[in-house]
Amino acid sequence: MSLSFEKRIAIALFLCGIVWIAFDFFAPPPPEPVEDAQAEQADDAKADEAKADGAKLADADGNSDSPRSGGPDAAKDEPPTDSDVEVVHHTISNDLLSLKVTNRAPGRGGMVEEVDLLSPQFEGHDTATDPLGLGGASTLEVSFADAASDFRIGGGQAYVVESASADSITLVHRTEEVQVKQTLKLLAGYEGVLSVEVTNLTRQEQRHRMHVRSRVGLSGEESRYNIKRGLCRTTEDFEDEDNSDVEDGPITYGADPVLWGGVDNKYFGTLMVPTEPFGECVLEQSEDGGFLVGTLATNVSTLAPSEVKRYELGLFIGAKGLESLQAFSAVAPVTEVHLEEAIDWGILGRLSEYLGRMLLSLMRFFHGWVGVWGWSIVLVTIVIKAVTLPLTLKQMNSMKAMKRIQPKIAEIKKKYADDRVKQGQETQALFAREGVNPLAGCLPVFVQMPVYIALYAMLGAAVELVHEPFLWLPDLTKQDPFYALPIMLGGMMVVQNRMMPTSGDEMQAKLMRWIMPVVFAAFMLFLPSGLALYIFVNICLSVVQTAIQVGRNTDDPAVDSKPSKADEKPAKKK
Repeated sequence: MSLSFEKRIAIALFLCGIVWIAFDFFAPPPPEPVEDAQAEQADDAKADEAKADGAKLADADGNSDSPRSGGPDAAKDEPPTDSDVEVVHHTISNDLLSLKVTNRAPGRGGMVEEVDLLSPQFEGHDTATDPLGLGGASTLEVSFADAASDFRIGGGQAYVVESASADSITLVHRTEEVQVKQTLKLLAGYEGVLSVEVTNLTRQEQRHRMHVRSRVGLSGEESRYNIKRGLCRTTEDFEDEDNSDVEDGPITYGADPVLWGGVDNKYFGTLMVPTEPFGECVLEQSEDGGFLVGTLATNVSTLAPSEVKRYELGLFIGAKGLESLQAFSAVAPVTEVHLEEAIDWGILGRLSEYLGRMLLSLMRFFHGWVGVWGWSIVLVTIVIKAVTLPLTLKQMNSMKAMKRIQPKIAEIKKKYADDRVKQGQETQALFAREGVNPLAGCLPVFVQMPVYIALYAMLGAAVELVHEPFLWLPDLTKQDPFYALPIMLGGMMVVQNRMMPTSGDEMQAKLMRWIMPVVFAAFMLFLPSGLALYIFVNICLSVVQTAIQVGRNTDDPAVDSKPSKADEKPAKKK
């Protein structure tokens, strides 16, 4: 008897269910490993792959026949793990910086598990205990997980603490193939030195390439005013990439020797400066997406048996103050470095940097005088307004002149409505007769714009303003929590626009009187209050200046109503 198609399907599904139940009963799945076990398995897999690549490299050099003391035929002693070595958490510190260092798996994440800033400026704030946004994760990782290395130290391997003091710690890891010794020492300020010694313990040549990684957290506040970046400085150029640049994959710089690199946010960073240029700099996002990682990689080194290779990197970990970066002297690299490039001076490059440094020096001068950063910003704004006053006066006079000849321009447009060429010629002739330059009102703006952009960038990058209160503002690097500055600025802009002479279409002028204040007020809602304070003070000074100038030249018949010579007609003779 033949079965229908539907019955055949039902029988097949029934048999599959029986097979599945039987398989699950006789071969149950293994218990799910814990997180550390998963990481160890991944490290072991990478180790096997790295050793296989190392063997291929050895074959390429004709060394495959030479027995390695750490090979499969050697003793079966395993390197120490977390269960064999006592886990140590040691704190090293100086006057401004404290680092909590651990020997537990420094090759997985890093040897520094906590960064604290000791300056009174940051005391009591999150920036004091986690300026890099690591959230309890580690940084400053030294590893050799590279196909160019003939050995592999698993990320989960513990290091032995050889020595420790108030400002330094030395960690050692030894296998039958290699010994790696890391020494981290703090100097003054935010500076330190990381020394790494690699010793070949085999009876043949041994290759390796070392990686040093630092990272910054991507969690927390993320805005255009607090961008997290990866930094690479080669002999030819300075490169910076933010998180959006590396979302699709790592970015590598290695065509030119690498002088220094690291990671940072708006005000804090970790910068690594090798004494000899490294071969490669890689900027990428961590696998879990929680960190931006900057990696410096050495060139491939080949060590003879018992040979020792020493690497030394100067470290800058902390607040990116201009003077601190300029004075960096932890190491003496073969090529001069300029860590102050880590400060974002704005979109105009060298010009913004030059002007920004001058303005920062001026703000510091006023701070030394008045002792309050908020008043320093006010005084800097006043000085800049005074310096640019001749240009703004010229701009105002140009606007008044344009307003005076608007009726004549309207007549020309009406008379030559169908002839644009003739209309332009007559308008230019009118400008020449009246002595009016329509570009005179734009030129002062273009001249002042670089100064304003540099001041804007400087106030947004000055770490001196972090956590500094002023009047009702709790922090000059945060937005106004009460929105008082945006509201007041919008009101002052309305007052200023009503005082300014208008030219052109009246309806258009009325729209600008209200649209611009609303746009600026909305823009300031999210500005750091130090920047908003500068804009507000600048608008207030502009209102005072406009009131004085408009009051002085109010519809003076001798100035505004006097007809030009070209318009004068001879009187008729009686």
